[in-house]
Amino acid sequence: MPQKEEVEHLIKTCETGKDSVAAFSRSIDDFSAVVEELPAVARPLVRRDLQANSGMSADEWTTFLERLGARYGAIYDEARRVAEALDEANDGKVAKATAALKDAAATLVESADVAVEQMQTMEAYLEGLPAKINMIPDAFLKADTREGLVSSMPGYAERARAVKELLNETKELLSSVIAG
Repeated sequence: MPQKEEVEHLIKTCETGKDSVAAFSRSIDDFSAVVEELPAVARPLVRRDLQANSGMSADEWTTFLERLGARYGAIYDEARRVAEALDEANDGKVAKATAALKDAAATLVESADVAVEQMQTMEAYLEGLPAKINMIPDAFLKADTREGLVSSMPGYAERARAVKELLNETKELLSSVIAG
């Protein structure tokens, strides 16, 4: 039977996970908006660079993050049901809620390692992006836009790192709660 403290930790981690995924998704949206403002000749180059070096296009990243956020939401909902069943001290409800949590978590648990690798690849891409941005000729990128992009990249990389770390933490917590 899962322990109340573990379940509460899982609930908090899922809340943080949903928030972190949403924040990183906004970073992708911001990046895409800047790309759309680039001259027509530069846009496809930047899009190809993102896809070639991060493994996905901006649209694919958005879809990936939407699915990940939904998974965190489903796990959060089921973990709350487990917590409620534990509060009632009803072993039958706890077992049923834990089984539902296991089902909700299955996709994330099975794909967590791949998702961590994707986030790690994106993190590395974002960390190297300022050097690439600084190589873009002034005719294609205004100085203020360049400065804004370069200064935002550490935050984007940190958001990717946070999602990656939360995926690892969530996987460990789920293993503990579901097996507990």
